[in-house]
Parts: sequence; C-alpha cells; structure tokens
Amino acid sequence: MSEVIQIFIGSMMVAFSGALVPGPMLTLVISSAAEKGFWTSFFIVVGHSLLELVLIICFVLGVLNYLKNPLVLKIIGILGGAFLLYMGANILYSVFKKKININFKSTTSKYSINKKIAGTFTLKGIIISLVNPYWYIWWISIGAAFLIRSVKLSTIGITSFYIGHICADFIWFLFIGFLISSGRKFFNKKIYSAILIICSLFLFYLGIRFIIDAAI
Repeated sequence: MSEVIQIFIGSMMVAFSGALVPGPMLTLVISSAAEKGFWTSFFIVVGHSLLELVLIICFVLGVLNYLKNPLVLKIIGILGGAFLLYMGANILYSVFKKKININFKSTTSKYSINKKIAGTFTLKGIIISLVNPYWYIWWISIGAAFLIRSVKLSTIGITSFYIGHICADFIWFLFIGFLISSGRKFFNKKIYSAILIICSLFLFYLGIRFIIDAAI
C-alpha cells in the first residue's frame, strides 16, 4: 500500500511541475474563464483528463509505443504548431475586430453546469492537449516511466497514478479559473484585450517553436 501512495504523490508532484509551466492549456483557461466564467476551466480539465485516460489505456495496450516514431513526432509538432498559430491569429482578430465580450453582470454561479458549456469546453480541453507536441513528449518519457512502475502493481497502481496526475491538473487550473473569474469585476475590456493579446503572442511563440523543433 505504501508503494501505491508513493505513486500517487509522485504522480501528483510531477504533474504539478508540468501544469505550472505556462502553455496552451493555461492560455485557454485564462481566456475562457475571463469571458465565460469559472466552470469553463473545470470542463477544460475534464476534457484533458478524459484524453489522458484514453492515453493510459493505449499505453497498457501497447499503442503508445508507436508515438516514439520520429516521423510521427515531427508530424505532431508541425500540425500542432500550425494550430497554435491559428489560435493566436484568431484571438488577435477577435480583439482588433472588437468581437470579444465580457458579461460583467454575470457571476461565477450563473455559469453553472449546462450542456452547452460542458460539451464545448470539454472538447476544447481535448483539442488543446492533442495539438500540444510537448504533451506527447511528456507522456512517452516521464509519463511512460511512471506508468511502467505503476503497471507492476496492476489496476490499483495505474489508478493511483492517474488520480494523482489529474488531481494536480484540477487543483492548479481550477485555482487559476477561480482567480480569473472572480476577478472579472476588476476587469474592463481594455485589460481583457491586453490579456488576450499577450496570450495570442505566447501562442505564436509556442507555435513557431513547435514547428522549428519538429523541422530540426
């Protein structure tokens, strides 16, 4: 049992190290929570977690080994980078065309669970993970190493690893979502536009970096 607890804690700590690094998912959580409220951050992480559950199942079945192919990684890097560039351009377009919207009269509770919010942002959580090449690299290196150890303890080991991993994601991104959504009363469109511009520039940086790394 002590080894299962060690896997849980280790998985959570390593996941925190990855979640705390600014990336596409953090950008999505910030922009979504500012515009649509706290629950968007929850469903983004739900989508991310569902995808990782599928990935763990694929690992157990041996499918994950195919992602180690250099050609596959290059394709993921180029396509993912291109999509991030598209996201950045789309955000800038929305800002300069004044298509952004913040409902200042809304509260976090108004955006409680509903099918549209749940489905849309769960899907966004899946897509933002799929287009991030570093997500794949993390899983075929650090994640795979942890999973190999977890598999030795059968189902309980894998479950402990998975729960520990997603706990870190939920804790961190829900914390960010709460800060952003609860702070909307201090926002105005100029501040929000500035945040979106910074996020879009960061996505441009990541997209270019992903493409360059894949091309080398």
